[in-house]
Amino acid sequence: MLGNSNWFINNFEKRFNPIYYEDAVKFAEILEINPEELLDEYTRFCRPGYGKRICSIRKAYGLSQVKFAELVGTSRSTVSIWEVEINNHHPNREKYERMKELAGQKGIDINDT
Repeated sequence: MLGNSNWFINNFEKRFNPIYYEDAVKFAEILEINPEELLDEYTRFCRPGYGKRICSIRKAYGLSQVKFAELVGTSRSTVSIWEVEINNHHPNREKYERMKELAGQKGIDINDT
């Protein structure tokens, strides 16, 4: 575990890989800190419940998954997977930024939806 911890800390410090909530909780327990300290805006969005947040943005535009996928730049099946949070399949940062922009245009706080 120590080897993995060193890898994790090095990658965290260099911002190579995002640290998702589930891993942040585990490492925060080891480091005896609040897991929120290990998350950035994007990974906070990717906490459990991100599917509902994505669905609320889509519905605010009154769009089907197909039309929303076109707007975000992905496929309908990917939007569906995100909305039901299959295997914690998160949108990448680029797609997150696009959804954040769309949410902002509708006055939606992307982390509170």
